[in-house]
Amino acid sequence: MDGTDLDRLSLSTLPGVGPAREERLARLGLTSVRDLLLLVPRGLVRQGGRATVAQAARRSGEECSLRGSLSAPRIFRQGRRSTVSADLADGTGTLRVLFFNQPWILERLRALAAEGSEVELYGRIGAGKGGPALLAPKLVPVERPLPPPGTILPVYPATEGVSQAFLRELARRATDAHADRVDDPLPAGALESAGLPTLARAVRELHRPPSEEAFLAARRRLALERLVGAQARLLEAREARRAGRARAVRLDQAEYERLVASLPFKPTRGQRDVMAEVRADLALPRPMRRLLHGDVGAGKTLVALLAIAAAVRAGGQAALLAPTEILAEQHFRALAPWLAEAGIEAVLLTGSRAAGERRASERALGSGSALLAIGTHALLSERSRFRRLDLVVIDEQQRFGVEAKRSLVAKGEDVHLLLLSATPIPRTLALTLYGDLDLSRLEEKPHGRGRLETRFVPTARKAAMLRFLDERMATGERVFWVCPRIEEKDDEIRASEAAHEELSRSRLSTHGLELVHGRVPADERALRIERFRRGEARLLVGTSIVEVGLDVPEATVMVIEGAERFGLAQLHQLRGRVGRGPRPSWCFLFAAATARERLAILVETTDGFRIAEEDLRRRGMGELAGLRQAGRDVEGLLDPEADLELVLLARRLLRDGRTRRHYLESDRSAQPALV
Repeated sequence: MDGTDLDRLSLSTLPGVGPAREERLARLGLTSVRDLLLLVPRGLVRQGGRATVAQAARRSGEECSLRGSLSAPRIFRQGRRSTVSADLADGTGTLRVLFFNQPWILERLRALAAEGSEVELYGRIGAGKGGPALLAPKLVPVERPLPPPGTILPVYPATEGVSQAFLRELARRATDAHADRVDDPLPAGALESAGLPTLARAVRELHRPPSEEAFLAARRRLALERLVGAQARLLEAREARRAGRARAVRLDQAEYERLVASLPFKPTRGQRDVMAEVRADLALPRPMRRLLHGDVGAGKTLVALLAIAAAVRAGGQAALLAPTEILAEQHFRALAPWLAEAGIEAVLLTGSRAAGERRASERALGSGSALLAIGTHALLSERSRFRRLDLVVIDEQQRFGVEAKRSLVAKGEDVHLLLLSATPIPRTLALTLYGDLDLSRLEEKPHGRGRLETRFVPTARKAAMLRFLDERMATGERVFWVCPRIEEKDDEIRASEAAHEELSRSRLSTHGLELVHGRVPADERALRIERFRRGEARLLVGTSIVEVGLDVPEATVMVIEGAERFGLAQLHQLRGRVGRGPRPSWCFLFAAATARERLAILVETTDGFRIAEEDLRRRGMGELAGLRQAGRDVEGLLDPEADLELVLLARRLLRDGRTRRHYLESDRSAQPALV
């Protein structure tokens, strides 16, 4: 692409873009003509046809064009919101027309009504207070008629003050004037064999799509453009890491077997395989960068223990970073017996610990007497210093930003890094986001786990579910009850506090009831959780704060109220809190009947990787991975199977040194490596 010139070409050079519109377009990330040309529409719509008022009243949900005369324009205000209403009549009847938050249009409608002239409006038929209505229509100017019915139109991301019609027209003008200046850095032969157009053609067919097939191919070409840039940066990070020098941690076979034998649980075959990969990484004089992603309860912590023990035996220190205090405390308590037996002094660093305890822990790390630090973001504090940090383990790594990970690794020199994720990641997503890392995958569950069954429970079946919970708790088993909010808000799903109050008036309260959420002070929260562990309270009500860090083998039932409000991956995480002991377990998805189809996959399978792929299809890659918040948007990848080929194609194209240099030199295309 003639990127330098197009990057410098302001949108104000296009007709219709003044200072106000230029500012609004910047909210969409559009600051140059190049940005506009590479703006990927979200999808397509077909131009609706013309209808009479009588026909339109029967076409709810459809878009169409209506002609008639206007009468009775008026405005209704509610706070800062406004609705302008008018009646549109033709020979077949009258239909209400509603304009939202456009108070300025009232005078124009009054003038048109006074003239009595025929107007044309285009919009969607929906429900008004008094029946069918034409919602948020556009007035069609005589000099700019609508496209013919059935015309394919791109749908763009929107922002206040920038209409779809304006964006379409602006993108067309930019395409007509500048698409031919777009050069393609990728070889035409490789694109042709992959069934993809050149970049210039893709730009034209995004903004002036001749067919749905051409539009989809163009969108995949733009997705490849982003992927190649991202992969170039990831490969550069991988090569830079391999040039580093780290302490080589070598264990002979006999020592390795003794170490494995000392672990608190017998490893599965899958864990042994991953342990061998980690052992091989640690033995090299370059920093390990490995991502271990596995299903809920697959035993990633055991692999981390092996790495920690190896680093400590070689004379270094290790840090285990967790996203929540609950999870950090869980690790510290669960590992304490094994650490004591192995002679490894560990300290716990969290924000809620007393200042004196924190200072003592920080001194122990600085002097080297403490060999392992387990903690939350408190580990990232400048006060937390290590004598010789050789290994960093980050649990639930997707919950930490790039800078948080880097700041902990920077506390040592060429530190080994092991990232753990209990959110199963589809292979496409993993290769796209973590191409600078070596990947390991755990799918096999540890021995001795009971069967886990998931059931969809419509609200009408609540009484039967409560009876079942009563029966389970009567045998000493524990129950989680999770709600999506802490407080009531308008007509939102009940908060955990309201659920706790209601359940405290039910028979279930005889088994003991506790409430935890983020606003409960840490000390009090720990006491409540401990009462739940001991069985003094057998029902724990809370928010998704219980998603990670609570390992209670006696917990056999998870109730998720308002399950339709959670993503599929998060629901899978939540139900991972049960089924950790030998008894059969259940997860009840308590939700409106309309959610049954969406939640069906959770009922069908406990395979987290399959669920993650379904989440990827439904939510898109950027949203699933949290990329919008991270400034790393790789949207446009929709099908995990097909898009895996696109990721692999990006890797193959980067074998050409000139291609890689091009994308590394382009700040707009290349993405920063995660770690």
